[in-house]
Amino acid sequence: MTSQKDLQTAPALTSASTRRPRRRLIGAMAGLAVAAALTAAAVPASAQGQAPHPASASASSSHRHYLSPLQVASAYYASYNGDLAAGFDRYISKDLVLHGFNGPEDREAWIKGDLNIKAGLTGFKMTVLDQIVEGDKVVTRWSFTGVHTGTVFGIPASGRQVTLSGISIDRVIHGQSVEHWSEGNFGRFLDELRGDTPPDTATPSAK
Repeated sequence: MTSQKDLQTAPALTSASTRRPRRRLIGAMAGLAVAAALTAAAVPASAQGQAPHPASASASSSHRHYLSPLQVASAYYASYNGDLAAGFDRYISKDLVLHGFNGPEDREAWIKGDLNIKAGLTGFKMTVLDQIVEGDKVVTRWSFTGVHTGTVFGIPASGRQVTLSGISIDRVIHGQSVEHWSEGNFGRFLDELRGDTPPDTATPSAK
């Protein structure tokens, strides 16, 4: 049975029990809102249907690393003692402006001539004596030698030790030489191939 006291306290209990679920519901909704905000902050923009900024994407894709002028020149002259054809193709631009021993020459004639020299000299060795860099230009003082055992520039084998030395300048852009100058003792080199000894280079007799 319900007493009078029970009837008097019932409204108060009912009111309190009604408020508690409402408080729990409001608290749960607030918790969900906070969780949603944290999730939005943690998810990348692309996952929320927003594309990345176009400027940053294009900047990363357009960035490319090139060897320095000195690295290009060093690698190219080192290829004379290895795979010269591959080194030439890698480091010498197909749009090369060439200033050879006899003035402007053809790029393909340059590599053809150097490959002919290398094939005709047994023990061929290229030595880089100095390299100086200024801006995009590299100055290289070089010398190569070998024994003339094959036909070079139409000159049959002489069996002589021959040497060609010179100074070259390469202007390097984007990892390749785009302009090349060379000066050297090419006339003396041809004389050595033919077996001729210029009078001014004759070895003095010992006293």
